[in-house]
Amino acid sequence: MSDTQALERAYRRILSCYPRSFRADSEDEILAVLLATAAEGQTRVRCAEAWDLIHGALRMRLWPAAPRPRTVRAAVTLMLAGAAAELAAMITIAVTAGAVRAAVAARYPAAMPAATVHEVLVLASAPVAIGLWLWLAWANGRGQDWARMISAACFGLLSLVMVGNLSQHAATYAPANMIAAAIVWAIGLVSVVLIFTPAAWRYYRPQPVQH
Repeated sequence: MSDTQALERAYRRILSCYPRSFRADSEDEILAVLLATAAEGQTRVRCAEAWDLIHGALRMRLWPAAPRPRTVRAAVTLMLAGAAAELAAMITIAVTAGAVRAAVAARYPAAMPAATVHEVLVLASAPVAIGLWLWLAWANGRGQDWARMISAACFGLLSLVMVGNLSQHAATYAPANMIAAAIVWAIGLVSVVLIFTPAAWRYYRPQPVQH
């Protein structure tokens, strides 16, 4: 396989991240430009090029062609941050698990079984929560009105979990976990507020054009 063929295959793998309709119209043209501007003997996609292409694909999949108000753009960005915060919270829980168990055993020994079950449930559900954040970011970015309702429902559930953790003195024996959870909760709060602003209402529920 020649250098050009290897580089073309590498570019095509990244371009496959773009929507199918866009690739059908523009892939060959973009590929020709990328190959024409590649360095002599280049066989791999440079990191900067890869990032630009993947970033463009992500934006194209998240954002529809219609103009979006700033509040919706900010909300989607926060939802992506929520996925990252959820991952950080999962890592925090895993890292501090031993210290939390020791604190519960020393202060609330009767709550030890419940705390263990809660820890397992949180770690098991974290990947689902991360996927949910990403899915809602995609759906809200495309102006799906049902996504707002699901976002609000998820925030309500998240709030109930926070209240439950506080009622079980989690802030006392697992302060790091509660800080991580509070960050996720705050991101959820702000993102939900943003998608229910007047500007967002007009975006999610556009008025029919009067003839």
